[in-house]
Amino acid sequence: MEIGVISLGCPKNLADTESVVSFIKDFKLSAIKDADVVLLNTCGFLKKSRDEVFEHLNKLKNKKVIILGCLASKFTKNDLKKYKQIFAVVSGINYTNIQAILNSIEKGNKVFAVSKEPEIYELEGGKMLLSSSAYAYVKIAEGCNNKCSYCLIPSLKGKYRSRKMEDIILEVKNLIKIGIKEIILVAQDCGPYGVDLYGEKKLPDLLKKLEAIKGKFWIRMLYIYPETIDEKLLKVIKSSKKILRYLDIPLQHGDPGILKKMNRPSDINKTLKKTTAIKKTLPGVTLRTSLIVGFPGETEKAFQNLKSFVEKINFDHVGVFEYSREKGTVSYSLKPQIPERIKQKRRKEIMLLQQKISLENNKKLIGKTFEILIENFDDKKKQYIGRIPRFAPEIDGVVYLKSTKKLKLNEFYKTKIKTADEYDLSGILI
Repeated sequence: MEIGVISLGCPKNLADTESVVSFIKDFKLSAIKDADVVLLNTCGFLKKSRDEVFEHLNKLKNKKVIILGCLASKFTKNDLKKYKQIFAVVSGINYTNIQAILNSIEKGNKVFAVSKEPEIYELEGGKMLLSSSAYAYVKIAEGCNNKCSYCLIPSLKGKYRSRKMEDIILEVKNLIKIGIKEIILVAQDCGPYGVDLYGEKKLPDLLKKLEAIKGKFWIRMLYIYPETIDEKLLKVIKSSKKILRYLDIPLQHGDPGILKKMNRPSDINKTLKKTTAIKKTLPGVTLRTSLIVGFPGETEKAFQNLKSFVEKINFDHVGVFEYSREKGTVSYSLKPQIPERIKQKRRKEIMLLQQKISLENNKKLIGKTFEILIENFDDKKKQYIGRIPRFAPEIDGVVYLKSTKKLKLNEFYKTKIKTADEYDLSGILI
């Protein structure tokens, strides 16, 4: 059977897609146009994400489609009749049954395998990566217990569920064996990892065990909320040679009133003290955050407080999103809603402010030496493209490296930074 894959949304979804493919026994991965069956892993976080799902469905009218991911729980059995191309809808707990589902589809059957059960699937050995990148995403937990007023994730994914530590360690070992050089741990929030399984936060212990795996590789964490970052975790990162000093801390806003409406921690001084402590414990740490502009009731004063907050913390990387009004969230009914043109204007202001901050931070790196992971070669410009620890793949910048020596892709080298702009750097081989 020839199978095509479309994975929408965030890295957590990509990790799931790669896991699902690993449960299929006998198939050929092909281009969508040649596929007998297409796995469509959906994202349902925002209206734009949901619209993208149905755009793909319309393009796949002549294919047999299996719906996976966030939006699977929102489909019904009637949708199997409504959309002739949908042959199966499968929720997370049923991913391990994908082979049997494919066998049933081959016989012409349609399958509705959506369950509300809170378990999390586990891999049976290695998983199949869908790219030739040097990095791989490893999901350590599913769901979320936070009740942010703007977010659909708890209703789509359920409560926070940690994967067993031994299963994560086995997955990472297998990835290192096949040459992966960067392990990226992902969850809706990595911080509470283990509380549901072991009765306490186990992220520091997990990191120690991953650090002990033999081989030369980086460990990066994405998405860890500030309230779960403690001294124990910071000490583990500080003492490690593999765990990168990089923290992606979604803070969402910098005004106490807006944060209260978001149902997020609203003590700004406490947040500032936390980031100061992080920088003191981990010299040279890279801080990334995500912010939302145009949340209901965001006055000009509240927006100015956000700008001041961005300046005070001096983030290295910032993602700025315009508030999306989503049915089913608490914030949907909050008033006043902010006009789209104001959201766009405010997003642009924060981005311009962050560009100045990023440029100054990047300029401070000129003359310094870093380990770089080489990932690509630009034939036209005759230069290599790689990342140093401060750059996560797909969301941050890159380093352009010129070398008279031929370098191996997906390998580590040393580079000295020569120039910098708002997002990217250039260097020379040491």
